[in-house]
Amino acid sequence: MSVALNFIRSLVFNILFFLIMFIFLFSGMILLPFDRKYTFMFWHCLSTTLDLLTQYVIGITYKIEKEGEAINAPAIYAVRHESTWETLVLIRHFYQPIFILKKELTKIPFFGALAKKSGAIAVDRENGVRALMDAVKDVSAAIADNYSVVMFPEGTRVPTGTHAEIKRGIALFYKKSNCYVIPVVHYSGRFWPRRGFIKKPGEITVKFLKPIAPGLSQDEFIDQLNNAFYYGIEELNKRNENE
Repeated sequence: MSVALNFIRSLVFNILFFLIMFIFLFSGMILLPFDRKYTFMFWHCLSTTLDLLTQYVIGITYKIEKEGEAINAPAIYAVRHESTWETLVLIRHFYQPIFILKKELTKIPFFGALAKKSGAIAVDRENGVRALMDAVKDVSAAIADNYSVVMFPEGTRVPTGTHAEIKRGIALFYKKSNCYVIPVVHYSGRFWPRRGFIKKPGEITVKFLKPIAPGLSQDEFIDQLNNAFYYGIEELNKRNENE
């Protein structure tokens, strides 16, 4: 019975999800001539709407835990990537966020234009080192302009409970921007799996780990970030085993 119920919930959710996305993105085009702050408000409203949809149709809720002192200043958020959930629902939990995303995503109708208006930093992976250096300049400029940068340093969606090496590009962003990096781990893929039609109810723990202060060498920084992700994810895995 639960399998059938999950299927029905997931079917209703997916229909409403794509309908809401289309309505928001299409109507959001009217914001393009206006100041960027209105586009940030747009993404905040979309995030809240999708969060409510996920909670009331699927039954996915979440809680936020934080280690260390809050950084109420521009920072780089290094976020675990397991599903679409964290790319949309967590937006309003970051300080003035600008996302780093694949260049291909900026070609999606409506979405791409609104992402660019919000200052999204598009990286052309086929352009190699040049694309990375351009992104470094854009990240430094965003931090200097009092925006935070959100990125997924594993480079792709990773199955829940597994580990992937952090891509070294984030070390350049860290060095050139001279700001804190805040690792963020969770297990959204447990309930909203990668490319999975069926979603399952449950509570996601999102943990903002202890911020990594500026000033480390690139190697020291990568070691600290890899360790933060590894032990943060392992702790969440143990909680899952006990539930």
